[in-house]
Amino acid sequence: MVSGIRPRFRLRDKLLLAVTLLVVVLTVAILLILNARLQSESSNALNTDLDRTFSIFSSFADQETANLRDKAVLMAGLPRLTAALDVRKPKFSAMADTVSELCLDLSSSVKAPPLFIVTDKKGQILFDSHHPPEEIVALRAGREPDPSKTRSGEPIQADSWPNVHMALGGQPSQGGFLYRDAHGEKVQVTAYQTVTYPILSRGDILGVIMLGVAMDKNLAEYVKKLTDSEIAFLIGRDVMASTWPEEKYPFLAQNLAPLIPSAEMWKDKTTSPSSPVQLNGENYLVRFAPFMDTQGHLLGNYAILRSVDKALALKNNLQQTIVIIGVWGIAFAVAMAFFIARRITNPLNSLLQGVQEIGKGNLNTRVPLETHDELGALAQSFNEMIQGLKEKERVTHILGKYISPEVAKKVLSSGEGLALKGERRECVVMFTDIRGFTAFSENMAPEKIVADLNEYFTLMVDVVLQYEGTLDKFIGDAIMAVWGAPVPFEDKELRGVQAALDMQKALGQYNKARIDKNQTPLTMGIGLNSGVVVSGNLGSDKRTDYTVIGEEVNLASRLCSKAAPGQVLVSEAMYRKLKGLVEVRMLDPVALKGFSDPVKVYEVTGLTQA
Repeated sequence: MVSGIRPRFRLRDKLLLAVTLLVVVLTVAILLILNARLQSESSNALNTDLDRTFSIFSSFADQETANLRDKAVLMAGLPRLTAALDVRKPKFSAMADTVSELCLDLSSSVKAPPLFIVTDKKGQILFDSHHPPEEIVALRAGREPDPSKTRSGEPIQADSWPNVHMALGGQPSQGGFLYRDAHGEKVQVTAYQTVTYPILSRGDILGVIMLGVAMDKNLAEYVKKLTDSEIAFLIGRDVMASTWPEEKYPFLAQNLAPLIPSAEMWKDKTTSPSSPVQLNGENYLVRFAPFMDTQGHLLGNYAILRSVDKALALKNNLQQTIVIIGVWGIAFAVAMAFFIARRITNPLNSLLQGVQEIGKGNLNTRVPLETHDELGALAQSFNEMIQGLKEKERVTHILGKYISPEVAKKVLSSGEGLALKGERRECVVMFTDIRGFTAFSENMAPEKIVADLNEYFTLMVDVVLQYEGTLDKFIGDAIMAVWGAPVPFEDKELRGVQAALDMQKALGQYNKARIDKNQTPLTMGIGLNSGVVVSGNLGSDKRTDYTVIGEEVNLASRLCSKAAPGQVLVSEAMYRKLKGLVEVRMLDPVALKGFSDPVKVYEVTGLTQA
């Protein structure tokens, strides 16, 4: 502290003011951001829910259509049905009774859908699941026929129905269908998703079978259960079925009808844009989709609605909660700041504590830097000193994992530091690999495999570091090591060979201990090569590894793959630099992947006796 200079504001006052302003600003900013984000998320969530509902509804409709198609194909091919229809001079009433008996049997045996209609080849309806023959139904039930349900008169013609007309022409169809059922003066209309198939025998069309599932209240309730969306089926401007109670249908139709898109929209779209609508004081988003017949003509629409108020209720509750938390947070922060500031009678205590932590070896300590006065400047200088010590320790620790402590000291003491940029260097590259490791490990527990590999790697890496090599990487059960990068050596070839021989020796001693424990011994092949490689940091901006690459690296890897258990193989280029220093046995040239000509290979059997 400069003598005679007194801070303009007390440290306690500045800390209290700074913390209070910071908390207030952050709280207000968070509230504004959350409000905008929640508003956007609510809108997106509503549209996503609508999309999901349409997707579920479409998938359900497709699945039901596929089921109908399978049943129609099965029923149309039943011999009993084709036999009943394949009559030379059929009498309609007799054929209708026979087909009705069969269809009633099928309704119970194969669970026929709600709409089940069979016609003859003229398109006359022989059986209609809505109006089965009362005489046959009563006889099966053991009761007298109900005269009010008995139908008389001419057969009903269905050949004008588009789907039946197509099937009589030999073309199956699927799509929407409006079934109109007259009860006195009132006509009840039910929408169905149908499939219609011709009934064939020896290539002749004998009639038509039509199956359908109702687009009714049960379906709407089922989709709502899956999606929590309201559903309404509209034919024209009338609601035919919905998740709302039936007494609400006129009110629902009155509000939805003005929003129904024109038929032109469905030429190039499958759903309409979302539109707002208010029902019983509750706000909704609604979308429409078309209900088409087999010819692609519009029969009606179905509407899917999501409650906006329900979606926003969670947002509003969350906003209120955040405001309450923010107010309490500000009050708590101000109280804590005042309490802490009042308790700080000697700011140098924090600096003293930092000095003590450094003395204990804790380089993660930090002195708070919250002011711009003389204590802040002192704290900043102290933190910079800690960072420098920590960086040096980190570099030493990292280097110690890859190179020997002696080499690490040389790198750190070098005036230029560690050169990790891309450059060409003459290096010795070693690859080692455990032979038969797959067979060795296939019946072992994963924990045992890892433990054995760690013991093996520890022994091998110790030897590499003993000869001041750089551990490049582990590749499964293989090791890659380098001499000559990042620190050059004049005798790198000899160091690499000595390390390889000592590694085989160390493995032999390790195997003795394994055999004593009734464990399978390990065997290893080693390949070495010497030449010019490219060294440097390789990787992305988020992670890099110091390594070497090039053709000479590939050759060392290929030699390793050819080395038998216990062998140390070197290339011709490396042998030339070791001539007179090692004992070798020349092997036959071998063909290696990636090399056009056979490569001369030497097996190192030991060092030349001095």
